[in-house]
Amino acid sequence: MEKNELEQDQADPHPRTANSPYTMPPHIQTSDGRIRRLGIEIELSGPEVKDLVELVQKVFPGKTERLSEREWLIHSDDYDTFTVEVDSQLLKRIARDYENSGDLIDELTSHTLGTITKNWVPCEIVTPPLPMTDIGKMDRLVELVRERGGKGTRDSIWNAFGLHFNPEIAALDAVTVLHHLQAYICCHDWLVDQSGVDFSRRVTPYIKAFEEDYIEFILREDYKPNMDALIDDYIRFNPTRNRALDMLPMFLHIDEARVREKIQDPLVKPRPTFHYRLPDCDIDNPEWGLWAAWNDWVRVEVLADNATTLRACANAYLQHLDSFTPDFLKPWKEQVVQWLDVR
Repeated sequence: MEKNELEQDQADPHPRTANSPYTMPPHIQTSDGRIRRLGIEIELSGPEVKDLVELVQKVFPGKTERLSEREWLIHSDDYDTFTVEVDSQLLKRIARDYENSGDLIDELTSHTLGTITKNWVPCEIVTPPLPMTDIGKMDRLVELVRERGGKGTRDSIWNAFGLHFNPEIAALDAVTVLHHLQAYICCHDWLVDQSGVDFSRRVTPYIKAFEEDYIEFILREDYKPNMDALIDDYIRFNPTRNRALDMLPMFLHIDEARVREKIQDPLVKPRPTFHYRLPDCDIDNPEWGLWAAWNDWVRVEVLADNATTLRACANAYLQHLDSFTPDFLKPWKEQVVQWLDVR
């Protein structure tokens, strides 16, 4: 590498790999030296599940396993298992129970329900945990799905389809977790505006913002909880997975007994990751790719990594919330930009 290239990399707080639109967060390794992993979930309509399985296999070759007409696994050669399914627990259960029952009525019921719900229950592509630095390999899959007629959020008022990122956290200590949660809270309004989250998703209960009482509680300068207190406080204010940043999977991974005592939802599963579910899936837009939403998330991690900047930003947000100036006159989404190194 030439000297000027090295200096440029060192000066860039959001380095990109060569010829890649993806920026990387300040820490791409875990505390034990592994490349951090990233799970991705893409909701869409258009192609049948079996068509999506074919496309996944083109990009990530491997052995397929059919659980039902609406639920397939692709055990990739280079990674772990991809899932392609209808995003409905009920439809998946009916397909498994009825599809091959030998009862004509059962099989007809399963087929009819699938046909009726096809236009408003999305399909979902769920990746295994991929090395974070390999996110660009998903671009080809996005292109193939688009060419096959994949439709995203803006295709219909009913398409409240999302793009979810599950980035593994670099370290599972209370300070690291707290700083990322605080940084996200400071960034939320900007992220909604930056992402252009569609109205069809804003009105659903799935990506609610944190309530103001929790924001004021967690951004206090004297709030320095240990992990037990951080988890207990989070659940006390947020006894739900319906948050744009859902922390329950991470907290369940850290202390399953503590979380399960208050959260019995079987859809909450333990994993050492954030569950960032705010962005839309705009897959039928040829200008759209995973990079925009991912690079926005990286801004959160950059803010979380600088304790001094994060504290200044949090103090300013608390002052904003305590002011009498209406948000539409001096919106926080515009004020927060000064701490985000937005270019």
